[in-house]
Amino acid sequence: MVSVAGQVFFFGLLVLVAVSPTAATGSPLRTASNPQFEVVGLHGRSVTQVEALSRHIVRMAERYLDRSGLQFPQRILVSLKPTEFVDFEGDYIVRFSERGFVNLDLHWRESLSLLTTCRALTEALLLRYSIFNHGQAGPQFLPEWPATAIGTKVYFQLRPAKSNRVADWLELPATPTVASLLQRKWSDSNADFNGYAFLLAMERSNMPTTRIGRLMKASIGGENVASELATFLQLRDPLAEDFVLDDWWVASWEHFLASPTEPMETMQASREWIEALADLSNTDFAHLNLSQLWNERDDEALRELIEARYEILKVRISRVNPAYFNAARSLGALFESYLSGERRHRYIFRLSVFLGDMEDGRALEATVSEALSPGRR
Repeated sequence: MVSVAGQVFFFGLLVLVAVSPTAATGSPLRTASNPQFEVVGLHGRSVTQVEALSRHIVRMAERYLDRSGLQFPQRILVSLKPTEFVDFEGDYIVRFSERGFVNLDLHWRESLSLLTTCRALTEALLLRYSIFNHGQAGPQFLPEWPATAIGTKVYFQLRPAKSNRVADWLELPATPTVASLLQRKWSDSNADFNGYAFLLAMERSNMPTTRIGRLMKASIGGENVASELATFLQLRDPLAEDFVLDDWWVASWEHFLASPTEPMETMQASREWIEALADLSNTDFAHLNLSQLWNERDDEALRELIEARYEILKVRISRVNPAYFNAARSLGALFESYLSGERRHRYIFRLSVFLGDMEDGRALEATVSEALSPGRR
């Protein structure tokens, strides 16, 4: 559910502290934060996972939007509310105040899907972005398609098997015209995938990411980007007569229905992702490396962090490039060893296996890159 309301932004947090039986018995609320989001809830593992997911959302948004425009003076507050504390209908509600605060309340229950969570976090991020960059009028301009596009793309990154056929996610014949798609606002109740399909259509038309980002930023600012999009597409085929944007849109849908997408990552993307999972330098445990984890296995906050990373690894491992698949699997085995409390020598053995698999992956990546370099025949 999408809604606009609210004046005092930390009210939900204060209420949760006041009425939570967990808080009342002395157990504090769990929090995790990054430059854009602050996540609060009663269950540490859930909080850590949502915070990690929010960082995925931010990284995806940074592909299209200026990083400086995402450096907000106040973090977005995300509250994971169990059913007994929910005061809204649906899965989530996004609220903003005149002072620029943005709050996302999630109805935290088993039926809340990963896809909905991705969309909700993206919606809150872009709402804050619109206010930060366009003032209090920003929410009036903010269209729905960028939130759907970015949120769904992150979801398919984490669930690559779901993206094998885009057609499975498109609902025909309810395809809007480009004009109607661009006019949809973030507060409209639309649960389709048209915004994501729109992004895919531009990417498959060989539109540079920088150009897509420019269109997205202009659209968020309230501009009608249909003309600029049509001009770019027309220039790609100057011999085409009477170019019609909606014809391109329909043709794009036909292409989606006919061809599968490729979920496999590049070697570089897989390497960087695995390295990030194994790196604690951007956490509260920056003083630790993998060889030191075992000695801190009784630290509850550290266990929650490793549990969250282990869950993320399990979700995304099917997308990992074959060059780094063994490394991803051995990192998972290392996390399992830490979480299960196996003997120290077993943990050290699995650490050595992971480090060896990473070196093998890097060596293979270097060999392939050299073989494919322009200077080699």
